Amino acid sequence: VGGVMALWQRCVHLGCRVPWCQPSQGFECPCHGSKYNSIGEYYAGPAPRNLDRFVVEETSAGELVIKTGSIIQTPRSLQRSVSYPQGPSCIGAIGGGE
Repeated sequence: VGGVMALWQRCVHLGCRVPWCQPSQGFECPCHGSKYNSIGEYYAGPAPRNLDRFVVEETSAGELVIKTGSIIQTPRSLQRSVSYPQGPSCIGAIGGGE
């Protein structure tokens, strides 16, 4: 909906919460080191795919509704829409890269 995306901040590897890392401008899993860019695309670590997304709908009143019961899974992509990393990692090199 108009470029709005709702990401689930849960690592698809083992379900750990994946916080935002300001220096790298991406999401980094502190449990096993999976890394995702700013739009949830997989970059490094043991995760099998991109972060899951929720369906976003717009009501007739123009309000956005995030459908948390409707999960969109996307596979790893060889090409990323957003470069990563933008700066230093928040977790270091816990997990291996590709």
